[in-house]
Amino acid sequence: MKFFDLHCDTIEELMKRGENLLNSTAQFNMRGQSRLKAAVQCMAIWVPDSIRGREAVWFVDRHEAYLRKIVEHSQGRAVLADSFSDLEKGLKERKWGMIRTIEGGAALGGRLENIGHFKAAHFKMMTLTWNGKNELGSGPASEEGLTTFGKEAVRELEAAGIIVDCSHLNDAGFADLLHQAKKPFVASHSNLRSCCDHPRNLREDQFKELVRRGGLCGINLYSRFLSVPDRGGEGERELLFRHIYRMLELGGENVIAWGTDFDGGITCDPSLGDPYKAAAFGSYLTARGIPRGTVEKFSFENAYGFFKRHME
Repeated sequence: MKFFDLHCDTIEELMKRGENLLNSTAQFNMRGQSRLKAAVQCMAIWVPDSIRGREAVWFVDRHEAYLRKIVEHSQGRAVLADSFSDLEKGLKERKWGMIRTIEGGAALGGRLENIGHFKAAHFKMMTLTWNGKNELGSGPASEEGLTTFGKEAVRELEAAGIIVDCSHLNDAGFADLLHQAKKPFVASHSNLRSCCDHPRNLREDQFKELVRRGGLCGINLYSRFLSVPDRGGEGERELLFRHIYRMLELGGENVIAWGTDFDGGITCDPSLGDPYKAAAFGSYLTARGIPRGTVEKFSFENAYGFFKRHME
């Protein structure tokens, strides 16, 4: 099995608990690493809507320092990829490849020069918003689109080689992003609204834009984004299959990936509740008639290929 996950919130959970990668009791852990032929985890640092300005920059810096520390003390089992070549080398050595990402453009503290700061710290992807409003735009809590600063930030992020992530962005902001983005972008942890009517999920026309532009869409395991009403994290394998199957019908064979949202306060089916169980879900998909090659694309190859093309 191979596994490439576009989003988890584990670093903040580990820092709160005083844990590391070797003794993690979080959803993301390394206990089953030997079962995976190759494994990559995008490690997001989530910036709450309540944090602004210079404090937001410091917040990210502190958590990034903790991430570096625990990777350094992982007994050689993980590599923090400063570049794609680092990632490639680590995978050949059977290490868990880790990529720095940011959830919430409030991390910029309202200053475009902080894009250069995060580029120098080797962050590779950033969502523009979380659920509320920030200097760039808004999540589902508002109907306002990207601000002038947000539009400038999209252009500067692309110029810096930081991948733009549209998960959490509201519909008006997504429409504005289509006019600003010149490079493929990602929805790191979003499902389909046609399968689960929640504003955090993508409309089908939005998903098809990701397909048209050669982006990625990471499947989110959060119960609330799979089913309405929330079923409490039980029996959701069929629901997950429906989202994936519909994405394939919409032409998404080369676009779908994992975006688990592990440790983001989510409830999910216990049979999917860690990277190894999620990776094993591929057997369920092939049993339901999805070709093995398509499952391998979803599990690893689509995301790996995208980062090979776009990760600096």
